[in-house]
Amino acid sequence: MRHVGLVGRARCVATRDAHGHVGVLLMIETPQRIPHEARSEIQAYFRRKLMEFGELKGRPFHLLLRDRDELSQTQRDPVRSSSSRIAAIVAAANVGVDAVTLAEQVADRREQVRQRLSERRQARQESAYVPLAPVTDVAPLAEV
Repeated sequence: MRHVGLVGRARCVATRDAHGHVGVLLMIETPQRIPHEARSEIQAYFRRKLMEFGELKGRPFHLLLRDRDELSQTQRDPVRSSSSRIAAIVAAANVGVDAVTLAEQVADRREQVRQRLSERRQARQESAYVPLAPVTDVAPLAEV
């Protein structure tokens, strides 16, 4: 980092997503200010360097860069917000939606879910459905 003028902490970790794919995450925390427009170029630079060192091996690469502005925001006290403020934000975002109509739609959906659940329970009772025994029951194995 020093040879490009960055100071701070860097940590490189292997990641694994929900599908089992392995990737590399480089986290840099710096007290310097880094312009947002330059971050994609910085990511490309570190990707190229890690490929040259043989660290990526074709794996996906992500850069998490936390500069002075982002670090100072995390140290501030959290903004206190009330339920009325949140309700006002939600209402402003959904100006065209009538609250009464929305409540009726929610009530209709609940009734539909209850009806389908009742129908499934009734169908299960009328059928010869019997739940399977637990698959992890190992007691019969000991009797061999």
